[in-house]
Amino acid sequence: MNRHSGVILAGLLLCCATSVFAQTQPTGPTSDFEAPPNMVLLYYGYDKNGPRDWTAERIKYYVGHYRERGTDAEVPVDTFFDTVLWMYRISSRGHLFEAGAKHQPTTRPDWEECLGRLFEAGHQLNALEAATAELETGLGRRVGVNVILTLPYPDVRVGAWGEVPGEPQWDFRSSDEPRLAAVRWYIDAALKRWGEASFPHLRLLGFYWFNESHINLRDPQKIEDESLKSDVGLIRSVARHVHSLRVAGRPLTLTWIPYSPYGGERVGVVAELLKSEPAERIDYLMVQPNYFFARWKKERADLTAVVRAAASAGAGVEIEFDESLLRDEAARQRLRDYLEVIPAEHPRWNAVPAGYYQGVRAVHELATHPELASLYDELQKFVVQRRTSTPQP
Repeated sequence: MNRHSGVILAGLLLCCATSVFAQTQPTGPTSDFEAPPNMVLLYYGYDKNGPRDWTAERIKYYVGHYRERGTDAEVPVDTFFDTVLWMYRISSRGHLFEAGAKHQPTTRPDWEECLGRLFEAGHQLNALEAATAELETGLGRRVGVNVILTLPYPDVRVGAWGEVPGEPQWDFRSSDEPRLAAVRWYIDAALKRWGEASFPHLRLLGFYWFNESHINLRDPQKIEDESLKSDVGLIRSVARHVHSLRVAGRPLTLTWIPYSPYGGERVGVVAELLKSEPAERIDYLMVQPNYFFARWKKERADLTAVVRAAASAGAGVEIEFDESLLRDEAARQRLRDYLEVIPAEHPRWNAVPAGYYQGVRAVHELATHPELASLYDELQKFVVQRRTSTPQP
């Protein structure tokens, strides 16, 4: 996500959100789903240490709330996150799945790697299924988890997406039609794999639009068609396609977690995508406060302002933390600030989606370090409060 590459969030949204967003509709599903999701972000791409993989043992603390953790007396007492958003940021050859001028864009081999590792035996989806099944047995009641799959970003710098003769050689540079074709290819491939797999405890909720800005990397000086300087039209087309699909009789959804809009054009884009007709709108939209990260030097008042702006937009808020919790009491307090400010400042905090960015494996670290046990429990309590207090439509 662009929090890794140094993009400052918020800005002018904070002063003009109320007037711009007052007439938009709250973000939410296009059909009658259950309570707004609490979606935790799990990354399974590559880093300097090689592949990131999720096993059932590692993921169990995300789907279940356990007591006496790490002992022979360990027992599940409740569920935890109801939705997992699977993220793939860097491929094995170092290509980036979102837009980044300093990184090579992804093409078909990277997209196939992303999909293949998602369904890998013993890891990722299969691990999530196993952990959820084990939790169900331990709790003695039915348990299920929603799944959202990230769409690789069709970068406008790609001139030959297929790379190999005989494959579609889509050129993304001067048209959005090939970009949409590639995204549809990925969705079709993912749905085929999903249909062939057996995940009795998982439900495919939909897909995630990865790039966190609506602006693409085309050179505006070389593009005459104004619509090609932005991804808004493509996002609308992707949303329309996603909403036309059904899995197990349910319509699929589209999720997005953009930068907190920080300028007039971004305020307008978020408002536009929230109030679009149902077929073209974003179903689950959350903004990133970037309050947690000390390098931005944000105060609690800045977090309050972003939460209020999100509320004005009818959007949810992403809760952010990472492994710095292990060594930094100030970081722990910043996480607690999210858990306090969001319910206090967002009147519909339990009626909109919530995302949980947790670095690589921060929730697992909270669960397995006794000195952080209370914070793990506080986070789970926040999720439960959202779920149990969701207002009826």
